[in-house]
Amino acid sequence: MGVVGGRTAASWVTRQALRRGLLGSSRFWFAAFVATSAVKLVRRAMGPREPVTVLSERLEPSTGIEIRHVEPDA
Repeated sequence: MGVVGGRTAASWVTRQALRRGLLGSSRFWFAAFVATSAVKLVRRAMGPREPVTVLSERLEPSTGIEIRHVEPDA
């Protein structure tokens, strides 16, 4: 889910929670900061996710492969 500027909603909430809750005085945003930090810690404790194979093909001799990353249209 993208927000203006290409940032995700989770990163926006984390940034706002840090600024308004931890550095500011808002109890609501402090609770949001604690919640987002807890989610990050749990994800890190669970370990990395298994990679997903997107495409698998057998290449014949003398064939090449080109891997490119193309940005999606905004």
